Amino acid sequence: MKGVVPAAGKGERLEPLTLAMPKELIRVGHKPVIEHVIDNLKACDVRDIMVITGWKKGAVLDYLGSGQRLGVNIYYRVQDEQKGIAHAVYQAKDWIGEEDFSVIYGDNYFRPHENLTKAAQFHKEKGAYATLVLHPVDDPTRFGIVKLDNDGRVLGMIEKPTLEEAEAYRTNGVYYNIAGLIILNPKIFEYIEKTPPGKNNEIQMTDAIELMRKDGHPVYGFIFDGLRYDIGTFKSLRMADEQETRKDGKS
Repeated sequence: MKGVVPAAGKGERLEPLTLAMPKELIRVGHKPVIEHVIDNLKACDVRDIMVITGWKKGAVLDYLGSGQRLGVNIYYRVQDEQKGIAHAVYQAKDWIGEEDFSVIYGDNYFRPHENLTKAAQFHKEKGAYATLVLHPVDDPTRFGIVKLDNDGRVLGMIEKPTLEEAEAYRTNGVYYNIAGLIILNPKIFEYIEKTPPGKNNEIQMTDAIELMRKDGHPVYGFIFDGLRYDIGTFKSLRMADEQETRKDGKS
């Protein structure tokens, strides 16, 4: 399986840090968050990784290079305009080919790494066209929220809803958000092409996957049993850093 890492956003909520560097290079513990992302993919036996760069792309290339130092093969595409995560993923279309692939957002921190292999196994067992790795959240307004049936099949999803909109997407009283890791059939590229801009005038992955689901292709949610932080805010960055520092037993 190949991996795609969107890492092109400006990280406006982390300014002024991100005026000088991409948020994916902000340190969590003793290394940048994007290196933790690559560790996640390696734990799933993914060695061929395409990084979609944009804002401050030179710094990402300088740090990751060919990937040899990290034990992987890294390739690059540039998202010249900020048109959303789905648009970023679409840049990898010709590189992916015919096999299912993983997408993991470049600003996400997961522990334990190895637990994510269960998501890949679940995806294969279900014969899914998309498997969304999910994590419970208290505030649904920052994320894509998913409603599931008792078998884990997705019944619907919505991107960054209001609290009123989110209420219909609770599963057993819980808001489950797409935790920045998705396993996809390459059929998704056809649906990205059909997806109009949504929230923030961006092409959203949730909208593209929802189009695919409504056409009858099986979409499942896998509830991740571990820790996950989206480091898009100073609060979540601090929490991820504290977790990584505690794990290492270092200050």
